[in-house]
Amino acid sequence: MTVHDYLGAIRKQWAVILILALLGAAGGYVYAQSMPSMYRSTSSAYASAAYGESTSELVQGSTYVQNLVQSYALIAKSPYVLQPVINDLDLDLSVAQLARTVTADTPLNTVVVDISVVNSDPELARAIADGIAKSLSDAVANISPKDAAQAASVQLTIISPASAPVNPVSPDVRLITGIGGVIGILLGLAWAVLRELVDTRIRSNSDIDLVTDLPLLTEIGRTSRDRRIAQVIRSSPNGITAEAFRSLCMSLAFADVDKPVASMVVTSALPGEGKSSVSVGLAMSLAESSGSVILVDGDLRNPSIAEYTGLDGTVGLTSVLLGDASLDEAVQPWGVPGLDILVAGAVPPNPNQLLASDTMRSTLDRLKSQYDFVVIDTSPVIPVTDPLWLVHETDGAIVVVRERRTKRQQLQKALSTLDSVGARVLGVVVNDVRHHERTTYYTDDENARPRQSAPVLGARRRRAVAAKTTTEPTPETAGER
Repeated sequence: MTVHDYLGAIRKQWAVILILALLGAAGGYVYAQSMPSMYRSTSSAYASAAYGESTSELVQGSTYVQNLVQSYALIAKSPYVLQPVINDLDLDLSVAQLARTVTADTPLNTVVVDISVVNSDPELARAIADGIAKSLSDAVANISPKDAAQAASVQLTIISPASAPVNPVSPDVRLITGIGGVIGILLGLAWAVLRELVDTRIRSNSDIDLVTDLPLLTEIGRTSRDRRIAQVIRSSPNGITAEAFRSLCMSLAFADVDKPVASMVVTSALPGEGKSSVSVGLAMSLAESSGSVILVDGDLRNPSIAEYTGLDGTVGLTSVLLGDASLDEAVQPWGVPGLDILVAGAVPPNPNQLLASDTMRSTLDRLKSQYDFVVIDTSPVIPVTDPLWLVHETDGAIVVVRERRTKRQQLQKALSTLDSVGARVLGVVVNDVRHHERTTYYTDDENARPRQSAPVLGARRRRAVAAKTTTEPTPETAGER
C-alpha cells in the first residue's frame, strides 16, 4: 500500500476512528474516576554541623555534612527510620509498604532533605511526613560521630513541617483521559489499515488499477431496489444512468479504431454483480443511437432476461439451437425502436454443449449479419466455462464488477480465466456505484417513481408499427417486472 492508500483508508474510516477515540477518552475518564485520590504532604529538614570554632572548621563541617546528606535521604526510607513511625502512629503497614509511599530528595548543592509522603488520607499523609522527619532527625543524631561531651557532630533540624494537602496529586484525570483518547485513535488507525488490507472488495478505481491495466469503460450509479436500470433509463433519458451507458457506448466505439466492436459478451466474475442489467442498459443505449441491436440471453444455466423484460421465455435460444423454432420466431422486439431480444428459452441439461456447437456459431453469424450490434448476456466466468465458448465468436468481452461486493481476487481470477483462452477483454464496467458524481445538468430524480408507467415501445416504434398494419395485431410486449 502507498501513502495515498493509507490516507484513503483513514479517510474512509474516520467515523470509526472518531468513535474509538471518544470511547477511549470516556474509558480513561471512567478509569481515572474509579482510582482513589492520593494526597502528597512534604516536610523539609536542614542538616548542619553541630560545632565549629573557626571559619575553617565551619567550612570543613559544611563539606562534611554535604557529603553525607545523600546518605540521609537513603536512610529516610530504611526500617531504622520507618519502624518508629509505624509504631508511633499505629499504622497497619509494613516497612516495605510504607517505604513505597515515601520519597526523599536532596536539592542540588544543598543540605536540605525533602521528605514527601503520598496517602489517600491527607491528614495521615501530613502526620507520616512529620513523623519520618522527626525519626530521621533522631536517627542522624544517633549515628553521627560524638564529641567529648557525647554531642552529635551533625544535627537535622525540621525547617518546614508538613501540612495537610487540599488537592490530590493523583489520579491526573486530564492525562489519563487524553491517554485513553490517544489509545482509541491508535486502535482506530490500526482498524482502518487492517480493514483495508483484509477487505479486498472493489471500492474505487484504484482497486481496479491494482488488478489490471484494462480501461474502465464506465461507472453506473446505484438505483433504488424497486427500480431496474431499464426503467431508470426510460423514465430519465437525460439522467446520469442513461449518460453512463452512453459513455459505455462511446468507450466501445473507440476501443479499437481499426476493428470496430459490433458484437460483445457481457460477463462477470460471480453471480449477482449486475451483468444482466448492464446488458439490457447497453442494448437500449446502442439501439438509441447506433441502429439495430439484438440482445441474446446466453446464460442457459440461470437465464434472467425474460424475467427482466417481461417477455415470453418459453421460446428462445435453446429452441433455435434444438431446431424447435426458427430464429425469426424466437426473436421478440422490446423496449426501444431497433432493439430485439432473443431470450434463453427452456433451461437445457447440457448448456455447455449447446453453446459450443456449430449451430450456435452459425446462429451468431446470422445475427451479426442482420444486426448492427449483438450483445450477449452470458454466465459468470468463475463458476462455469460457458462464456469462454462465446467470447471467441464476438469482438470481445465486457467484465462487470459490483462496487463493495466484487473482490480484487475474484476480478483477477475472472480476467486470468479469459486470458488463459486468449479472449479479448474490452474493459471493465463498475456497477452499483454509491457515490456517483451528480451535476446540475441532471435535474431528474432517477429514484423517484414516474407519475405514469412508461410505455414499453418508443414513440417511433409505435408509429412504425401502426403504419405497417391496421388489421394484424401489434406485437406488444410486457412491461418490466
